Parts: sequence; structure tokens; C-alpha cells
Amino acid sequence: MIKNLLKFVFAAGIIYWLLKSGKLDLTLVKKSFSAGYYWLGCLGILVVQDIISAFRWKILLEIKTGKKLPVLAMIKLTWIGLFFNSFLPGAVTGDFIKLLYAKDLDPKLTKTFLVTSVLLDRIIGLIGLLFLLGLFSVVYFSEITGISPQLNKLLYVNSLLFLGVIFFFISLFLPEKIQLTLRGFAIRIPVIGNKIDNTLEQVWLIGKNKKAVLSCALISMVLQFMNVCALYTVSYPFIEGSLPLAYAFTFIPIGFIAVAIPISPAGLGVGHMAFDSLFGYFNISGGANFFNLYFISLVFINLFGFIPYILSGRKHSLKEAEEFGQEVTPTNS
Repeated sequence: MIKNLLKFVFAAGIIYWLLKSGKLDLTLVKKSFSAGYYWLGCLGILVVQDIISAFRWKILLEIKTGKKLPVLAMIKLTWIGLFFNSFLPGAVTGDFIKLLYAKDLDPKLTKTFLVTSVLLDRIIGLIGLLFLLGLFSVVYFSEITGISPQLNKLLYVNSLLFLGVIFFFISLFLPEKIQLTLRGFAIRIPVIGNKIDNTLEQVWLIGKNKKAVLSCALISMVLQFMNVCALYTVSYPFIEGSLPLAYAFTFIPIGFIAVAIPISPAGLGVGHMAFDSLFGYFNISGGANFFNLYFISLVFINLFGFIPYILSGRKHSLKEAEEFGQEVTPTNS
């Protein structure tokens, strides 16, 4: 509770500073309603994105079950997780509630595999984000560096992240002999060795299905493309100056990475500050306001996850979710 309270205090402090400095203007939210088509465009993109993300997770789970899982059920579980991640302190709570319902779908879905699937689902999502970031940074390198000298370092960092993504992706398909060697080193680590070994086993179990992993990676690129388009769409009427959509892919993904770091609830405050700085590199003011419009759109869509939770036949409580998280050990999987 203290940890979560500190996150809220930290986020509130950033928001307060942005408001006092004039970098965040809450009146823009009301003004933005006049640009209704852009709001609807952003909301529509986010809805489709959530549905597609359910398919990505479905592909990963089916590696373990060996059979098709119901599409509608996967969409419901995804939305339930998004709802609790947005409206409860601590994003893992939403994931554990989602995993409790997923475990009801098939007895083959062990706790360790379920947690690993969510972790890998997020990692593959990050791979898609960084791949787009690196790809657009390389293609538009000369044009971007001509805008501002500050952007040179940004693009070099993007290129390094791009190489890191490629290295990690290749590691999923290491030969079995190398996998066993690495697991042998991992299991010798005191206290947590068995847990690391068990997790690596589940990761490489998923990696054995190259078709599934490649499909998930392609889906992730589509999802992250849509995510950037959603923020760009809701911001477009208020962007002063010229910002081609292609250029947005060279810096907006970095803002999403900052939001994913769990130091504030749902990236509140951190995302506002990050996007204010990132848009500033392109001499565009109001980055905190643009993220605020996107953040409101995202929370609004996630709110609808309450409906499948209420309508679900079996209700899993928050206490069950906490116990699930505590029980995820190699001996209980």
C-alpha cells in the first residue's frame, strides 16, 4: 500500500508541476470535443487495437492447450484485465484477475505458463514498438536530424534499441543445446535459480513454435502502429506547425516506453512529462496536453471492461488475484 501511495503522490506531483508551469492545460479537453471526428477516430482505433491484442494472447495460450480457445472469451478476458489495470493501484492486479479467468478455460494452462505468457506477450509488444521505432528512425534519419541537433542522440538511441530487439528475438530460437546450457547456469543461482529455470523453460517452449511467435510479432507491429496513430489522431487538430505521421514514429514510441515503466499509476504524470519533452524536440508545444487527450481516451475504453466482469458467470475476487500472484512458484505450477 505504501508503494502504491508513493506512486500516486509521485504522479500528482508531476501533474501539479505541469499545471503550474502552464505545460498542461486541462481546458483543452473541453475544447477538443469540438473536434469530434478526431475523438471518434482515436476511440475506434483503441477498440480495434484491444480486440486484436486478444488474438495475440490467444495464439500464445494455444501453444500450451493444443486446441483453439473461444475468441469471444479471450476478448472478454483482455478487457477485464485492461479495466483492472486502469482502475486499481498496481497493474499486476489486473493481469492476475485476467489469468484466473484464463485458467478456467483449460486445465493445461498452468500458473507459471500463464504468467510467462503475459510477460512474453508484453515483451513481444515491446519488440513491435521498438521495431517500428528503429525502422522509421533509419528510413527518415537524414530528414529528422535536419530538424534539430537534439534529435541526433535520440535517433542513435533508437538504433541501439533496434539492435537490442533483434538480438532478443533471435534468442527465442536458440538451439536446444545452448538453451540447456543456459538453464544449467540459471539453476545454480541461489534462492531464485529454480524459478528462473522454470521461466526460461516456458519461454523457450513458446519459442519452439516459430510460426506463432512470428505471427505475434507481426500483430504487435500492427498494434503499435495503431497506438501511435491513435495519439496522433486525437492530437492532430491542436498541433501547431507541421508534423508528418511518419516522423511521429521516431519519438512517440519512446513516450509509450516511459509510460510502461511502473513508477506511476497507468503512466499518469510520467507520460505527460515524457511527451511534453518529446514533442518539444520537434519545436511543438503542448505534448503533455496531447498525451492527456490520449490518456482520457484510453481510460474511457478500458472502463468498458467492467461490463464483461459483471456479466461473467463466475466472479474472481481481488483476494483470489493476490493469492494467485503469491502462489506462482515453480513448485505450484
